[in-house]
Formats: sequence, structure tokens, C-alpha cells
Amino acid sequence: MKILEILPLKVGSIKFLAIVILALSAGFSMRGENADRLPKTEMLGKQYYLYEVKKGESIYGIAKRYGWDLEELLRLNPEASGHLNRGMKLYYPTGQVSVVTEMPQPVEIDPSSLEPIRHKVKKGETVYSISRQYNVPLDVIYKYNPSAKKGVKTGEIIEIPQTGRAQYYYYTVKRGDTMASVANTYNTSVEDILRNNPGLTVDNFREGESIRISINSNVANIKTELVKEDRVASIGSYKVAKNETWEEISEKTGVDVEVLKEANDAAQSEGSEPKEHSVVSVPIVETVEIEKTISYESPEEMSEEEVIEIYDSVKGNFPESEEEEGVRLAVILDEPNSKKDIDFSRGVLVALSEMKSSPYKINLKILDGRVASSNLIEELDNFEPNLIVSTADKAFPIFLADYGNTNNIQIVNVFDLKNDLYEDNASMIQILQPSSLFNDRIASRLYKDNSRRRLIMVGEQDENDGIGSELMNLFSGNVEVMSLEDFGSYEPELSKTGLIYSYATKKEEVADFLKNVESLAENNPGYGFNVVGRLSWIAMQDDFSDMFAQYSVSIPSRVWLDEDSRAWRNFSAEYEKLFDGSPVRSVPNFAASGYDIATYFIPLVAENHGDFNKGYMGISEKAIQNDISLKRVNNWGGFINEVGYVVMFSEDGKMERVVVK
Repeated sequence: MKILEILPLKVGSIKFLAIVILALSAGFSMRGENADRLPKTEMLGKQYYLYEVKKGESIYGIAKRYGWDLEELLRLNPEASGHLNRGMKLYYPTGQVSVVTEMPQPVEIDPSSLEPIRHKVKKGETVYSISRQYNVPLDVIYKYNPSAKKGVKTGEIIEIPQTGRAQYYYYTVKRGDTMASVANTYNTSVEDILRNNPGLTVDNFREGESIRISINSNVANIKTELVKEDRVASIGSYKVAKNETWEEISEKTGVDVEVLKEANDAAQSEGSEPKEHSVVSVPIVETVEIEKTISYESPEEMSEEEVIEIYDSVKGNFPESEEEEGVRLAVILDEPNSKKDIDFSRGVLVALSEMKSSPYKINLKILDGRVASSNLIEELDNFEPNLIVSTADKAFPIFLADYGNTNNIQIVNVFDLKNDLYEDNASMIQILQPSSLFNDRIASRLYKDNSRRRLIMVGEQDENDGIGSELMNLFSGNVEVMSLEDFGSYEPELSKTGLIYSYATKKEEVADFLKNVESLAENNPGYGFNVVGRLSWIAMQDDFSDMFAQYSVSIPSRVWLDEDSRAWRNFSAEYEKLFDGSPVRSVPNFAASGYDIATYFIPLVAENHGDFNKGYMGISEKAIQNDISLKRVNNWGGFINEVGYVVMFSEDGKMERVVVK
């Protein structure tokens, strides 16, 4: 950290500010004899010349000889305004300050020298999600990657040029890089690198990692602060009595012992007491307001401990105390009077009832999400949560995501599927797996289990059906597409097996499709096949459970609740005990969601003190509907839940959920 000081000089009732730069003081110039030959002493971090008066000298002659400003000399040495005695000590500032610097200059960036972003496509990513991550328009990606117009594949490399005019520069860590060396190259700071990349730690800063940098942020980090500081107002004298000590002189004069010793170091040997009848200098200290201009710059190298210290400061991590702060959970209800939000809240309360004996303190505040954003933020500020959960199921409030990002608080999005704020907002946690990722992973799992079969797509093709589209790509060349009517008279090759995928979503359509499946099985007893339904089929299991079981139907799902499980029975019993009723039946089950979110995140925040880089809990053992396994999408983005399911019905009536990560 480098500091420029702006010091106040008082002349009468007028206050002047003079910038002290390098070794020059704005109050005087060096003329006549060279004062640097004089002895020097330091008081309160400032250096002073020390001059001992000789017989017959005057204050005017001394000032003229050394080119000192007479008014400043008299201010510091008020006793010199009268007759000067031989041996009297005079002080005058050298103009040197402890730390001085020049203002940092911006790094000139040649756009042609900037490396393009080389993004390796991850499973489930789309061109749109990649454009969101880097805040790059779609047409730029298409211009430099024309094939991306037809979509991108996992593992493919997308190159995106960087102009140098964007808010961030995306940098790939090279071998031998340190955070300090990268910070110095681009005139930023280690603190800013960590702020811009919340997922970055000492451990994962390694070769090949992508980070974003605010080039020249050190220029923006220059701040002028008004602070109070002690300075020497004037210097008087004191005649030492017999056996008098520095401590006794300090008590009589009100001047700190160390300041007294500093002022008299030129005349006193280290550790000795003042001599009897000697005259010592007594600085009179005053408190003044000083403007300090500070620029934060990283040193050439930093130790791991120093980086960890900065990281903890950025994250708000402090040493654990005997009395832990615990968890302060704010639940923001999108529609407080709806069945969804009432049951979600009750699920949270069931979880808290089970946590009565937990070793950490839990504070819960339920807030109405319908109020004005300013009122909601005021309530959050007053409560000071370290975890926020929102039940918004559409148009997730952007101001809430920004609030979390600004205050380093994780925001859990429980229900909104279309939210994509997690792609470049480190505070966001997406519980329901994003469609692109979910479709890709479910289709990959179905293909893995059925790759030797022939894919049969039945019904009116739905362009919005991501799983169906992915399956057709994976089974390319081994696919038959037919209408529901044609499927009713389908005659398969008995030597081959099939994976039958239905586009049906409505209950009537599903019923017609299953009747045709029944006919297919009866007319072709030697034909082996598996059936895959749409996500909406989970809500129809009560209507078609027997046929689902008879034909071993598989249904993709983001959530899964087994009502025959012990966990659900125990939860239901506690729910009924607390609220004198049963949870509302829904998909997803709202009460179960509230319970799973609370039982996963409350212990996580308590153990990690809100720093999600310290590790995750893995899949919660207590989950009854939402298994959770978090993954950060990039170093500057938020988290997604990696868990999805394929629910498989068997002929014996049992259901098995296969976890897909």
C-alpha cells in the first residue's frame, strides 16, 4: 500500500493543504548552507533537523542561513521568539515523510496482444450460456465460430476475441504465474482478482484456470480518506530536577514518554534517564485532520499466508471465536398466501424443529417478497442474514441477486427454472438443474443404458423437448419417428430391441400412448423394449402406476419423492404434529423442498461460515426429495445443483430412482 499525504498548515484562522511529494516540503526551500549536515531526529513519523544555538545567534540569522521559513520555525519553536540562549535546541522539518509514491499510471493495452478466450464447452452448455458467462454478444461468437450456429458439443473449443474495451479481461493462468505477478502485469491488485473471481482460492489458482481481471483497477482504487493524526504543534523545553525520570516528566507535561525520548534521542544515549539540571525538549502534540491518498498495489511477490489473509478479508472470514455467530436464514416468500409458500415455510420449520439440539444458533426470518425492493432490502439490512432463500418460481428478482453479490451472501433459488443469473453472479445457487444441463445428462444416461436398442420417437415432435432432441442426436442413424396412429399398428423387427420415447404430455395423450404400448406387447410377445416418458409423467403416477410398472417405464425428473420411504413417513408425522394436517400433494412437493433446503444449507453455512469455497457437504443424507450436490460454473459465477434423476418403474411395482450427475 502506498500513501500520499496532504498535510494541513495553520496560518492564523486559514487552513492550507499542501501535497507532500518525494522529499520536498511545500512550506520552504533550501538555500544558503546545506541543512542536511545537521543531526536529525524523528517524532511521530516525521523527520526534523536539530540545531543547537551558538552564542550571539538570532532566530532570523539561523532561518536565513539554512533557507528555512521563519514562520514555520517560530511555530515549532515558540520559545525562540525572544532572546536565544546558547545551547537552545531548535527543530525544523526536513520535509521527508515515511512513505511516498507517485500515482500509478494506467497500463496501455494493445488489443492485438490480448489472447482470445479459449472456452472448452462443458456438458449442458449452450452458445447462449457461454455468451452470458463472458458478457459477449451472440453474433460475436457466431462470427468467429460459424459452426456454433448449429449448436456446440461437449469438449469443443470456442474462441472469442477480446477487445480491451470490455469491463473484464479473461486470462488463462500460465505456469509460474502467481496472483501477485498477474496483478502487477495488469495494474490490478490481488484483492481485486479475488473479488472478481469469488471461486478462486490459493489452492485452485493453477495453470489452465480461467479468471477475469479488471485491467488498471489500481487507478480506480486510489482513494482520498480524511483521517485524524497526531503531529508536533510546537516544541518547548523543560529543566530536569534531581533524579527525575522520563516517566515523571511525562506525567508533569502530559507528553507520551516515547515522544519525549524521540525528541531527545540526539542528546540522550539509549536507555538512560535525563541528567539533573539538563534542559530537554518537550513536543506539544495536537490532533489534526489529514487527507491521505491511498493506492493499493500488489508487491512483486506475496507469500501464501499473505494471499490467504487478503482472501479472508474479501470473504469476510475471521478467526473463529468461542461464541459462533451461527446461521441467520432469511426466507423470502414470493406469494406468502399461496399453498406453495405456506407449505415451503412449514417444511423449513419441521427442519428447525429437528435441529433444536444443534451446536450452532439458528435465526430465521420470513419476509414478504411482494413489498417494494427498497423495503425488502431495508429489512434484510436490519436482519443481516448470512443465507437467503427465495421461493420465486419465475422472473427471479435481479435486485436480490445483486444484493447477495454485493454483500457476499449466497442466494438459494429453489423453484425458478429459467433463471440464468448463476452464470455470472457468484451469489446465486440454482437448485433445479438448468434445462440444458439436465437434458444433456439425462439423455446421455438413457443412451448409455440403451445404446444397443433402436430409438422410436412417437407422437407429434416437440421442438422444446430437449431430452428428445438430445436422444435423436445420440442415436443418429438408428432412429424411427412416427405418429401415435402409426405406432398403434407398428410391427417391429423381433430380432431387435427398442427404446420407445413418447412426446405425449397431456393425460389423455399418455393414456392413448400406453394403450398402443399394450397392443404392441400383446401383438409382438417376443419383442423387447423400454419406454421413456416426459417429465410431466411424474405427476401422473397415481393414474398410470400399474401400466408404468407393467412396461418398466422410465421418467426423467429433477425431483423425486418416495412416499413409501421412512424419511417421508417421519417427516409427515412431524408435519402433522406441528400443523395438524398433511403436506399438500404436489410435484415438486413444496414442504419437502423447504425441509431439504434447510437441512442441507443450515449446517453447511454453520460449518463453512458462509464461505462455500471451503467445501460442500455432498449429497445430504436427510434429503427426502431434493438431493443436492453443488458445483460452481466458473470462478466468477454461482452454483448449480448437479443432481437429476431417472425414475424407473419395475414389474413388481417398485420404483427406483437413479441419480444422474
